[in-house]
Amino acid sequence: MTDTVRLGRVRGVPVGLNWSLIVIVGVFAFALAGNRFPIDAPGYHKGWYALAGVLTALALLVSVLAHELGHAFVARRSGLEVEGITLSWMGGVTRIDGDSPTPRGEVAVAAVGPGVSLALGGVLLAAGVAARAAGVGNLLVTAVEWLAIVNVVLAAFNLIPAAPLDGGKLLHAVVWWVTGDRWKATHVSSRAGLLLAGGVAALGLFEILGRGQQVDGLFVLVLGWWLLNAARDEEQLAKVQHILGGVPVHDVMRPVAAAPGWLGREEFVDRYARPYPGWVWLLERWGGGYSGVMAGDSLLAAPPTPPGTRASELAVPVESASGADPREDLLDALERSGGRQLLLVVEGDRTVGAVLPSDVESFLRSRHRPGPPVAPVR
Repeated sequence: MTDTVRLGRVRGVPVGLNWSLIVIVGVFAFALAGNRFPIDAPGYHKGWYALAGVLTALALLVSVLAHELGHAFVARRSGLEVEGITLSWMGGVTRIDGDSPTPRGEVAVAAVGPGVSLALGGVLLAAGVAARAAGVGNLLVTAVEWLAIVNVVLAAFNLIPAAPLDGGKLLHAVVWWVTGDRWKATHVSSRAGLLLAGGVAALGLFEILGRGQQVDGLFVLVLGWWLLNAARDEEQLAKVQHILGGVPVHDVMRPVAAAPGWLGREEFVDRYARPYPGWVWLLERWGGGYSGVMAGDSLLAAPPTPPGTRASELAVPVESASGADPREDLLDALERSGGRQLLLVVEGDRTVGAVLPSDVESFLRSRHRPGPPVAPVR
């Protein structure tokens, strides 16, 4: 998640804050100070309501952080790497590198978040009852009871069995355990997420059109939109992992060869790009070594350039490519590349192939690649 402010670390877990959450905290503080608290705890000065609203909104932020830290700590104890936590307008996201190897591990990681929220809700509710019995100020008790209810609602909402909620992960683990098919489990939980998103969006429209609640309805509608996109993204990512899982790099790579980078574009097209479609070229420097990487198909599709333009001027720098072993798992190579657009396949001291983003997309569509073209002269 981008646009994040680093807040620090909690027991080694990086925590960040998305700018959208600052707006939401402000909205909650304003709504509590202006509407909820004056009704539930009348008789206080406006300044006390404002202070209570701000502190309660910040306490809600801490509650969400506790929910996500539960996920992070259990995931790390299970041997998974936790990249960090981002708090946003939708609550929080714990970024975990990889998936639980077993359904039982997935249940542990998914269930702990709602468990933390439910425990917090119970403790706060008990504290509110005890404080009210002891005659503590009504405003403080009202704030504590509101936090208790919100934590219980947060736990209940997250337990809905639909992706991307924690309940969706629990559903995924159950289907995975029953069927033994991880991809089928993801398909089921994602479809449940799409149904939930449709129901939430319909509720938002009803609030706006049927009851005239524009603000509440708009928030619910945006929530449905977010759930819809999150469920789709989760299913798409699982589909990619399902198709590419276990596929070695050499099944997807295209052939590569060396060519002089000092040639002009037109001469390079005539001698290399057009006669050998599909090839990737390592462009040689005049004094030795390579200056860049050129996909012949990309050069053919590129717009016209000024006369005298050399092929090396249109190439991708060698430094922007990532290396991979031909027998390496393609998913591992792509993840290790850190988002680079080109993989050079190296065996020993020789570059034996290349993988372009279009090659991965083609493989995802067809599950196969045609055989390599005829070998070039050079």
